[in-house]
Amino acid sequence: MTETNEADRQETAPQNTVPGRRVPALLISVIAHTLLLLILALLATESPFGIQTRFDFTATNAVDPAVESPQMQLASGLSPAPPTQVQPADTSTRSSQPNTLNSVSETLSVAHAEPTKEPMFNTAQSLQQILRATSSTASAAFASTGVDGRNPTRRLQLAKARGGSVQSEAAVERALEWLAAHQRPNGSWSLVHDTGDCDGRCRNAGSQERFDPAATGLALLAFLGAGYTQDAGKYQDTVRKGTYFLIQIMEETPQGGSLLYQSDRGMYNHGIAAFALCEAYQMTGDPDIKRTAQLAVDFIVSAQNYQGGWGYLPKQPGDLTLSGWQTMALKSAQAAELQVPASTIFRIDNFLETQQEPGSAYFGYTKPGQESHTCTAIGNLIRMFRGISNTDPRILESAQFLNQLGRSGTDIYFNYYASLYLFHIGDPFWSDWNPACREYLIRTQATGGHEAGSWYFENPYGKEGGRLYTTAMAAMTLEVYYRFSPLYQHAEDPFEL
Repeated sequence: MTETNEADRQETAPQNTVPGRRVPALLISVIAHTLLLLILALLATESPFGIQTRFDFTATNAVDPAVESPQMQLASGLSPAPPTQVQPADTSTRSSQPNTLNSVSETLSVAHAEPTKEPMFNTAQSLQQILRATSSTASAAFASTGVDGRNPTRRLQLAKARGGSVQSEAAVERALEWLAAHQRPNGSWSLVHDTGDCDGRCRNAGSQERFDPAATGLALLAFLGAGYTQDAGKYQDTVRKGTYFLIQIMEETPQGGSLLYQSDRGMYNHGIAAFALCEAYQMTGDPDIKRTAQLAVDFIVSAQNYQGGWGYLPKQPGDLTLSGWQTMALKSAQAAELQVPASTIFRIDNFLETQQEPGSAYFGYTKPGQESHTCTAIGNLIRMFRGISNTDPRILESAQFLNQLGRSGTDIYFNYYASLYLFHIGDPFWSDWNPACREYLIRTQATGGHEAGSWYFENPYGKEGGRLYTTAMAAMTLEVYYRFSPLYQHAEDPFEL
């Protein structure tokens, strides 16, 4: 945990004026009324507690549990925050028959009001269309990071050009072999991985038993990140079975499709599984996946806390790690041209403001003062996906801080997010960070027995997630070279836009 740099880096934009030129009164009136309507439209989608909630988050009664580390904390002591008026996207395509999974809607109180129409955004919009749109419309788009680099025939080329190697690619393939061998007959994966065919031959099973959607989502993300889908590659059956497990267990509710799976930290399940579903649809265009992915997105929208984050359960005060998974799901949904309300994205921006001091480069877990290296990577990564420049002083300061820390010997969660963040920032930070992290993962991958191809690092969160969680996260860390196209493309990069 680090101390926050509280230096004020706010800049005042220069005002452009043209002396000696009169502006017609009618034009002034039109501009003034247009601005007023835009402001009122934004305020109309805020918390029922009024304008004060938008501008002064310190006046709210959100719960801020004291924690030492942001990952997978217990939900004891948390209580839902007051309901918000955020609504899911159009639900006209939903089935009226819920799945057979026992309903969790009886035990969770999720606010649901009349649907409101909000602007939707997708990557089909051209840059010219966005620039012609209103300022609020343009600011609701995530920066585009394509997935075309996941082509198995080009992976090695891209990996070598961006800091990977033949050895790192071989490690990814060994990890996927291990994951495929630990898939259960119903298509799912479990953090308690040592049942079934494994029969205890692999050590370090996770301690959490109600996280099958999250475990399945993590495994699928690893396969998808390497370019393997239900339609392409040698793992078609593996990916298809995992995807349809998520489709089958989804519980349709008035708020969307729930993948909470009756867990007391169900939004981990939901966010990670939704992320995988959105990526699967983006890569395949399968209409069955599209419907389920949109329902999962709708549930994320409805579950958002009125301050803009996500907690362990719908509407609870947010933390940055959970909010990171939901945000990545929404980003992938938007890239797949699924419906994502603009107000949901605006609230994410607001939530990020509550997690750091003004002008700071560092982020806390649930509030400023809890600054963490992992949350700093997550928060700044989201900022970059929302369009901040990689030359912004806060980005440069946080990148230098993470580089000085270096890769962790036990915390794969940090290594994953720091790698993804620094990859998008680029050099000199990426070339400083990458070799040590890459070589450490290659060196620590298991090579013998049934554990061959997997990873396990001893720490409290490794114990909860176990070998399966660690292996999926490590594989995705080594897929960083092609999993997403760089936000800031260089002319010499072989990736074709």
